[in-house]
Amino acid sequence: MAGELRRWVLGAAAAATAEDGVVAFTAQEAAAAHGRAAVVLGFHEVAAKGAPARASQAKVVVPGYRGKTFLPVLSWLVTKYLVASDATVEWHLDKRKGPAAVARQLASLGWDLGPERARGAVVLGGRAPHPVEPPAARALVLKINDTQLSLAADYGVFSPGAVDDGTALLLDIARQSEAVDAVADIGTGYGPLAIGLVAGGVAGRAVATDVDCVALWLAERNAQANGTPLRVECSPEPTVLQNTPLTVCNVPTHIDVERTRELMAGLLSRARHGRLLVVVHASLEARYERYFTAARVRVGRHAGPAHVVLDTAR
Repeated sequence: MAGELRRWVLGAAAAATAEDGVVAFTAQEAAAAHGRAAVVLGFHEVAAKGAPARASQAKVVVPGYRGKTFLPVLSWLVTKYLVASDATVEWHLDKRKGPAAVARQLASLGWDLGPERARGAVVLGGRAPHPVEPPAARALVLKINDTQLSLAADYGVFSPGAVDDGTALLLDIARQSEAVDAVADIGTGYGPLAIGLVAGGVAGRAVATDVDCVALWLAERNAQANGTPLRVECSPEPTVLQNTPLTVCNVPTHIDVERTRELMAGLLSRARHGRLLVVVHASLEARYERYFTAARVRVGRHAGPAHVVLDTAR
C-alpha cells in the first residue's frame, strides 16, 4: 500500500521491491517497475502533483546525461514530496561522471553526506535537509504569429538551446492546416509542436506522448504557462492517445530498428483516422517512406533545407 512504503527509488527500477515506490524518469523505467514495486509514478506526475505517501528512505541514482541543472530539481523533488524529515537518502553517482563535483553541488544544496560501501559506483548517504525550491529551468522563445512563447527546455531534453530545424519545418507545414479540435503530438519533448499549434489556432487542444517523463513535466509546465490545453502520456505507443484529425511527429532517428518499426506502425494506425505529418532528415526519407508504401498509405512530401515532412493528406 502507498501508505506503508519503506523507500522511494529513483532511476533504478530494477532495484525496487514490493515495499518500495518508484519514480520513473522514462517510460522504460516505469514498465520495468510495474509488478515489482508497490507504487510506480512518472517523474512528471510527482513533480506536478506530489506523491501519495512519504517514506523513511530513498535511493537516487543520478542520471549523468541530465546535466548539473537537474540535480537541484532532484533534491527538491525528494525532500518536498518523497521522504520524511528524518529520512535517510542514498545518492548513487557514476564514477565516470565526475562524482566529486556532484557531491560538492549536493553539499551546496544542504546535504551533509558521507560515503557508503558500493560496487561500481560512488554512494553518498545522509539525512534529508529542508526542501529548497530549484532555480528556474533554462528557456527559449518560440514566435507564433505575433506572440512569443517562452518554453522551458532543460535537463537533457532534445534540442534545449533552440527549436531544432526539423521541428521548425514540421511546425511551419502543420500551421498551414485547417483548424481542428485536437492535435496529437507523438514524442512531444518539452512541447514546441503541441503548444505552438494550439497557440497558433490550428488546434483547440493537444494530446501528446513522450518516453521521457522529465520532458513531459516541462511540456505540461510550458502549456500551463502559455495557456494551451495539453494532456500527456508517458509511453512509446502512439495509439495510447485518442484518435485526432491531425497527428504530428518528429521521428527520432536514434532508436533501434524494432522500436522504429513499432513507432511507425502506431503512427500509420493513427493515419487511418486523420492526417499524419512526420518529419525526417532528408537523407533518411527513403527509409521511412517504405513504411508508408508497405502499409499502402499514399504520402506526399514537403521539402526543407535538410528535412522532409511526409504528409498523408497529399
